Amino acid sequence: MTAEDTPIFQVTDEARAQLKLVSDSRQLDPGRFLRLAIPPAWTGDGDFGIVIDSRGSMDVSIAEDQTTVLLIEREVAEQLARSVLDFKETPMGLAFTLDVY
Repeated sequence: MTAEDTPIFQVTDEARAQLKLVSDSRQLDPGRFLRLAIPPAWTGDGDFGIVIDSRGSMDVSIAEDQTTVLLIEREVAEQLARSVLDFKETPMGLAFTLDVY
């Protein structure tokens, strides 16, 4: 299965723009990217997190302005195929949300 064949969750324009801002502000070392992680890989608060990691051979890339702004393991992308990653107002303020349908 190629990356093009992998069902991928939706990432809103707002989330892509915010991911690019975060990535640019962190001045990540070459070969380092933001990654969407879910349990058991994600052990922090909430159902998901965004961490800094290296690209793996089984990753799907999400781009904004032709720049990779987020990596996600192909298996996780398949699990989240009916999900939407957004950046919006929440009861806790502006935040990334992962809406699973």
